[in-house]
Amino acid sequence: MEFPVLETERLLLRQLTSEDSKDLFEYFSLEEVMKYYDLEAFKTEEDAENIIQHFNTEFEKGKGFRWALELKSENKVIGTCGYHNWYPEHYRAEIGYELNPLFWRQSYMKEAILPILTFGLETMQLHRVDAFIDPANVSSEKLLSSLNFNEEGTLKDYFFEKGKFVDAKLFGLINK
Repeated sequence: MEFPVLETERLLLRQLTSEDSKDLFEYFSLEEVMKYYDLEAFKTEEDAENIIQHFNTEFEKGKGFRWALELKSENKVIGTCGYHNWYPEHYRAEIGYELNPLFWRQSYMKEAILPILTFGLETMQLHRVDAFIDPANVSSEKLLSSLNFNEEGTLKDYFFEKGKFVDAKLFGLINK
């Protein structure tokens, strides 16, 4: 399967390439971005190359899709968004995303998620999309609520990240 390219008014959603490593490193190296991420802040551009390779390997194995969010006006990758932990036999997957803070609070992530959700529900035939977020990540909670995800509860000590157990709020979207 060829990687699907999606487009919005301001964004080109496409497969990540090694040329995107500099753009990803720019924000994956920031503590404010990695605060709610299950990885440490990147120390080198090679860390960015490795995550690009990871996302693309997951696609090649049929386990998910991770789109680069390329700002059309600048040909710059400002974030990524996509599905992981895809279980086609159960018609469900998890969605994840992050964005360069220079572009926070400008509705870029909502603009990107809308066609990605359509792709998931229609093309991937997902019945359910899950999102796990840190309970303190209010911005992510607002985003998911605005996209009609429902909060389903808090899972205590659900993930082990950065040397400690952390809670996760579960949000779900059901394709009815």
